[in-house]
Order: sequence, then structure tokens, then C-alpha cells
Amino acid sequence: MKAALPRLSLDLEPELSSALKELAAAVARFGEANGLSDSQVHNLSLALDELATNTISYGFADVDRQELRVELRIEDDEIVAQLHDTGIPFNPFEEAAVPDIHATIDDRPIGGLGVFLTKTLFPNPDYERTDGFNRITLRAPVKGDS
Repeated sequence: MKAALPRLSLDLEPELSSALKELAAAVARFGEANGLSDSQVHNLSLALDELATNTISYGFADVDRQELRVELRIEDDEIVAQLHDTGIPFNPFEEAAVPDIHATIDDRPIGGLGVFLTKTLFPNPDYERTDGFNRITLRAPVKGDS
């Protein structure tokens, strides 16, 4: 295992493809440096990818100042992942439509599954709007390689 990387901060450009590549690489580095399990790195990457995609794709419409920062840290045996963005005020955990997961693919509208998946992987997400920023916080207990 490499030396621990207890905190990582990453400013992402609001261009989807490059932002997601940079984000995935950063999550992998953070996970490896902190001895996180492969499944935990995968889940963290999946959730952050979804949230960043939504922010870049929808949150920055008609917004002049487009800033997106991801912060990862280990705190009291927990992984804490935070997304900060200057997009339109939007709490995806309360405002996004709840998908009908029992409907067939043909009957299901596009969208909504990513937020549902994020809430499934990180059951107690937190959202706040402060000083012109949306702040989403995800927490999970640290699980090392096993």
C-alpha cells in the first residue's frame, strides 16, 4: 500500500468527458493510497460520476460561474466525499423524481436511476446550499482490502 492520502481536493472543468476521466483517476488514487476495498472504490466512483454528470449536464445551464470541486477524506474511520458546485440550487435527494424500479425498461422514463443508486450505496446523503454553492456529502465506513 502506498502512503496514506487522507485528503484529496480536485477542481474539475465543466466538460463532461475530461471531468469524469479525471474524477475516476483521482478516486482510484485515493482508494489505493488508503487501502480501500475494490468494491468501495467502485461504489464511490460510481456515485461521484453520477452526481458530477448531473451537475455538468443540467446544473450549469444558464449559470455563468461554473465551478465543481470534489473533496475526499478519511475522517474517524469514514470516507467522506463532498461535491461543491455553483450550479442552480437543486437537492437531488429530495427534488429528483423517484424511479419506478419495477417498471419495464420500455415503460421507464430516462433519468432518476443514478440518484436512486447513489442513495442505495450511500444511504444518508446530505445536501445543503451555502454561499452560492450546492454541497453534497456522502459518507461510508472505511473497508480495507479483503
